Amino acid sequence: MNTYIKMQLNTMIQYLDSFEQACQIAAAKDDGEIDPKEQKQLKKIKKAVARFKSELQDIR
Repeated sequence: MNTYIKMQLNTMIQYLDSFEQACQIAAAKDDGEIDPKEQKQLKKIKKAVARFKSELQDIR
C-alpha cells in the first residue's frame, strides 16, 4: 500500500477517536450533565464512528 495513503488512514482513525471524545465533552459542557437526548445522540455518533473506523481499518 502507498505509505502516504496509509498515513492518511491512520490520521483519520486517530481523528475519529478525538471526535468521539470531543462530542462526549461537548454534551456535558452546557449544563455539566448528559441528558437522555444527548445520550441517544452520542450512541448514534459512537456507532457511526465505529462503522467508519472499521471500514478504514479494512482498507489498511
